[in-house]
Amino acid sequence: MIRVLLADDHHILLDGIKAILERDPELEVVGTAGNGQEVLDLLKKESVDVLLLDLQMPVMDGLETTQRAKDQYPDLKILMLTTNDEGSIITSIFKKGATGYLLKNTSQEVLIQGIKDAYAGKKVLSPHLTAKMIESLSEPAKPKQGEIPKITKRELQVVKLIAEQYTTQQIADALFVSTNTVATHKRNLFVKMDVKNSVGMIKKAVDWGML
Repeated sequence: MIRVLLADDHHILLDGIKAILERDPELEVVGTAGNGQEVLDLLKKESVDVLLLDLQMPVMDGLETTQRAKDQYPDLKILMLTTNDEGSIITSIFKKGATGYLLKNTSQEVLIQGIKDAYAGKKVLSPHLTAKMIESLSEPAKPKQGEIPKITKRELQVVKLIAEQYTTQQIADALFVSTNTVATHKRNLFVKMDVKNSVGMIKKAVDWGML
């Protein structure tokens, strides 16, 4: 029996995935979580083989959760299930120790097989994401001094608003997007600029003449 922990901040989606997985006699859903901190709390209580994890979550996102969970539970298999197909994010997730990366539009059959493959120690990746991951890996890991990574116009707008001390909600309102979209832009910027937080991002943005 493969013991699976599900994490996503959308409860309807969690219920749907749980119902799908419980149809398979080889899978057992041992718990559900709405954010990364809840994941870490449940891992202390439950024996888990595979963590099925969303990337965009409040409190602690999938990237940080992956790193912290793998630090504490090296044998845990982590399978990301998300809508984000950004190449740099995919490579970052694997570098943090994830076993697989699937998109939420994948079929039930692929999802179930992905969990079983992850449990067996195999790398799992949605087929059409391979090219994006290879492209990301072929790019320099860090820009050279004075060299600015490829930043989109919308990402630059986010940087400028953060520099003006806008909150995530205020940025979302200013750009007419959701707070989840803003969080995605911030996460992509952290990866591209090789920083851990907004303070580091602003410092580099100033150093690179973006502000």
